Amino acid sequence: MRLEHPSALIDKIQYHSSAGRGKYLPAAEYSFVTQVDGRGVYSFCMCPGGFVIPAATGPEQIVVNGMSPSDRNGQWSNSGMVVEVRPEDIGEGQDALSMMRYQEELERMCWQQGNMKQTAPAQRMSDFVNGRLSYDLPRTSYAPGVISSPLHFWLPKPISKRLQEGFKTFGKQRHGFLTNEALMIGVETRTSAPVRITRDPETLCSIAVRGLYPAGEGAGYAGGIVSAAIDGERAAQMVKFYKGE
Repeated sequence: MRLEHPSALIDKIQYHSSAGRGKYLPAAEYSFVTQVDGRGVYSFCMCPGGFVIPAATGPEQIVVNGMSPSDRNGQWSNSGMVVEVRPEDIGEGQDALSMMRYQEELERMCWQQGNMKQTAPAQRMSDFVNGRLSYDLPRTSYAPGVISSPLHFWLPKPISKRLQEGFKTFGKQRHGFLTNEALMIGVETRTSAPVRITRDPETLCSIAVRGLYPAGEGAGYAGGIVSAAIDGERAAQMVKFYKGE
């Protein structure tokens, strides 16, 4: 999910000041990591002073992401909130594309909950943790708009339960973070590819297609901007090396 707070609230929490960041400090960032029932629950790609944006790549799906402009001066700050999912979490009878179909099903469910448009299903953070429907929603940076939806009810239980427990932990770590001023917007399912394109571990070249160097998030070798950049740099170095440049 994307979790969006007023940026002024995050500034107050992170800078431990009722005045927030003041005139000279940058928009505050945060990072949370915990374990719930043997799976990681963590913040991902935090965007201070930014926007939640639509990122679907096909019909009948809703996918959200986040971005910050260079001045990071928006009214909201948002972050992906991610639950680790493993193949054994989705049952038996799997093949190489089972996790991708699981991802696509979540995106289609989200589209259905969003009135079959790009209107994203959303829920206030504390309401989600307490299993309550949000009867109204705060303002949001998500331009296509949001619609109240019981995310706690229709999300797969291994995801929703771990998110609920993770949010309780994060709320204890940062007083004021767990609040109904924050809005959960669904779904962010593209933190990394659920299918890895196999490559030679030494040359980083595809084992199936000569001259193809799979790299970054889309190929299943990264889980964020920095790790994708590092993997891309490694792939570029291998391309130069094996071409003798």
